[in-house]
Amino acid sequence: MKRALAIAVALCTLGIVGFSQITSITGDWSFTLGVLASPAAKSSVLNLKTNIGGWDITSKTSFGDTDQVTSGTQFGFTEQAFGIKGAFGPLTIDGSMAFNAGVTKIRCWGCVDGVDVPTDYTVTPPAYKSASVATAFDFAGVNIGLKVQHWAYPYECPWGCLPTQTESHMLYTFTLGVAPIDLAVTFEDCCTGIEFGDVTLTMTGVGLCCGITFDMELYFTKAGFDYVSFDVVNFFEWCCGISFDLNVTFGVDYKEVTLKPKFAGFGEACVTLYADILGEDVFQFAGLKIYGFKLSCSWGDCGLLEFGTLLAEPPYEDCSYPSWYIPFYYYGDEYVTIKFCGAGCCGGQYTVTMTAWFDIGGTGLFDLSTFRGSASIPVMSNLNATISWVLPLTPGGTTTLDLGWKFTF
Repeated sequence: MKRALAIAVALCTLGIVGFSQITSITGDWSFTLGVLASPAAKSSVLNLKTNIGGWDITSKTSFGDTDQVTSGTQFGFTEQAFGIKGAFGPLTIDGSMAFNAGVTKIRCWGCVDGVDVPTDYTVTPPAYKSASVATAFDFAGVNIGLKVQHWAYPYECPWGCLPTQTESHMLYTFTLGVAPIDLAVTFEDCCTGIEFGDVTLTMTGVGLCCGITFDMELYFTKAGFDYVSFDVVNFFEWCCGISFDLNVTFGVDYKEVTLKPKFAGFGEACVTLYADILGEDVFQFAGLKIYGFKLSCSWGDCGLLEFGTLLAEPPYEDCSYPSWYIPFYYYGDEYVTIKFCGAGCCGGQYTVTMTAWFDIGGTGLFDLSTFRGSASIPVMSNLNATISWVLPLTPGGTTTLDLGWKFTF
């Protein structure tokens, strides 16, 4: 099956692409250079796209760290990927394939006895990494889809099979959609036979009453129930054009509640609480244990002002923290972010993002620990200059400044 999948994608990509039929090629090239201390190239990506007979053919060429264990020591050709997308009768086809072009060492993190530990691998390029083929079609209002993915060992991180399985991993995803319900079921094969993976059931735009609608997502694995999430639009209206949306997520051992106020005519504000609901079961409410919160206000196309505060460290379970906590884990206890944009002098739009991190009880002025930021500025209609920086305000930090560009053609 592995060879059949690889050959199918390769033949589709190479067979359909006849160079004599190519009429136009579009794409972009981005490059990033670290300019402080020892100036060195950090990354470069070239994307190409053409259309032949209604089929989109894409190529992605990537340069970066070839030794990913000792990051920043070796720069070179890292990956070559190809893609094809189009229609074959009533079926839509979307295929891709990736190859290791020059990486010699990779590092993957995995859960071992409740601790997230790294595993380093030495690999020999060039080598096949992964491939996928997806197809879907609509019949009488029913959308049916199938996606097959394959990874060669050890290029899926973390590795999706048992630690002793070193040959390949295949994942089959079946989807079925009838508005407003969508169902996704996965099966996987580690060269030992196909086994059940998980089930995701979603409902979208279900009306309750008085203009209130909700979305629901229910997720099961082989171990049983994992989580159920509810998004309620227009949960209630207060006055003066102020209304609220609500999200509640119930996990096996956590609950998260998000209340999002909306102000008509004044952009949009959002209050997010990172909390557990106290109670003996899912349906009992006995209070909240709040770990942190975020307040954000957006306006225009990209204006954003956001405040975040950590009150307590959340539980470390299944070798991971909640995703919202990761920036706090690395950068500090509080932050303020501002983002804005505007029309560039040469066409296009500039964007600027700046974040100040605070380490409560730290040694910095006003507890400031780090300034981080990035900007993209149009130089020409098809060329943007990029800059990003990290400025530590406490001893022991490393100042970085990266310059680059993105050229579109």
